[in-house]
Amino acid sequence: MFTETLTAQDDVVGIACEGKLTEDDLKRMHALLHERLQAEAKPGLVVDLTGFEGYEGLAALREDMKMDTTHRNDFRRIAVVGDSKWMEWGTSLAGLLTCSEMRWFGPGEKEAAAEWARRG
Repeated sequence: MFTETLTAQDDVVGIACEGKLTEDDLKRMHALLHERLQAEAKPGLVVDLTGFEGYEGLAALREDMKMDTTHRNDFRRIAVVGDSKWMEWGTSLAGLLTCSEMRWFGPGEKEAAAEWARRG
């Protein structure tokens, strides 16, 4: 599942992912991003993967890749927060799919991640 975070800020969208994400979770996340992008052109994005455990099947992974490529030009900066080396590696790989500047932050750096995403 995922939850929206940073709701008091218009210039930064925040999403926290927990457990395994389903295809339906990702479709709802995609709809949320579309909604937030209507309100603010080129916001920052903070994705908290601290509690993320992966995907519920290939359909969920495909939906995530679809979302990444659809929004490859929509965010100024993308900050990814997490605590696993494979997530850091995945962030580097995802950086190849987007034109946005991306940066990895450790789990204790959530505020710094939001500030960095906002300054872009």
